[in-house]
Amino acid sequence: MTLQDIIARQKRMEGKDMLWLPGMDHAGIATQSKVEQKLKEEGRSRREMGREKFLDVSWQWKEEYADFIREQWSTLGLSLDYTRERFTLDEGLSDAVKEVFVRLYEKG
Repeated sequence: MTLQDIIARQKRMEGKDMLWLPGMDHAGIATQSKVEQKLKEEGRSRREMGREKFLDVSWQWKEEYADFIREQWSTLGLSLDYTRERFTLDEGLSDAVKEVFVRLYEKG
C-alpha cells in the first residue's frame, strides 16, 4: 500500500485530480485465505458449503474485521478517501465488475 500512497500523493502534488478509494475484496488472496483458515478451524471448507454460504461467511468476516483494517490504514497514514470505502460485494459494485469482465471476454 505504500507504493500506491506514494503515487497518489505525487499526482496530487503535480496538481492532478487523484482519487484513491479504500476497499476490501471478499475474493482477494489475503481475505479468502483468512476466511478459509477460520472455516478450517471450525472443521468446514468453502468447497463443501457452496458459493452462496461462502459469500455469507465472507460478509461476516468483513463485518468482524473491517474496523481493524481501517485502523491499520489510518495508522499507516494512507491518503485514502475514507468517505467512499467499498467492498466487492456491495450492492451494484459486484454487478459492475461482472459487466466489465463480460465485455472484456466478448472483446477477446
